Amino acid sequence: MACPHAPWPGIAGPYLLACAIFGLSPASAEAAGLADQIHALARDNGFPAEGLERLGAEPARSAEGTIKDRLQTLLQGYNYILAESRPGNIERLVITGTARSGKPQSSTISTLRIGAHHQVEAILVGPNGVTQTVSVLVDTGASTVVLPTSMITPLGFDAEGLSAGISQTASGQVHTKIGVLPSVTVGPASAENVPVSFIADKRLNGAMLLGMSFLNRFRLTIDDERNEIVLLAK
Repeated sequence: MACPHAPWPGIAGPYLLACAIFGLSPASAEAAGLADQIHALARDNGFPAEGLERLGAEPARSAEGTIKDRLQTLLQGYNYILAESRPGNIERLVITGTARSGKPQSSTISTLRIGAHHQVEAILVGPNGVTQTVSVLVDTGASTVVLPTSMITPLGFDAEGLSAGISQTASGQVHTKIGVLPSVTVGPASAENVPVSFIADKRLNGAMLLGMSFLNRFRLTIDDERNEIVLLAK
């Protein structure tokens, strides 16, 4: 985005430099924070950015390189989901929260494409300590891991002890039973105490979902062209 002449005499150099570094519009070059900076970057490159409110009042940052490089620099210290239809073509950005301190570890996991979805193998550990390996669809629209009610007993849950809930699906509201899986592992990436929703088998039509209760523990990149996901853990 090009910057016009500086609005105040004597500060043209710093003003234009701010525009060049941060990619801000002239009106917001001085006042904009990190959220405004990322919003402008998303708007100018045609992809939605969700969760900007989680950035708080952080100031804008310096970032250079490709759009993906700039986002990775700007979002250091945060967990996020970055979906690409092909390398460099960003389709969606979702900021999920603040990352914990420590050296992040990256896991690249090959996926099987099921239509527009990516399917991966997940190892679930229930309260009884028994592991169950299942195929799950990566679904950033699901708030939790979603499994059929037929898995409640095999995973060691007490059906009567699970909380009752309501979930909104594409076909309307459905009743759910809610619990917590002690562990979920996908490739080398693992998370503990992962909320899970159980829905009647017939409503899922055989599908199981890897939702945000697992995914928001990581920075997630979905690469449609390579058929893989990258999970960057804390």
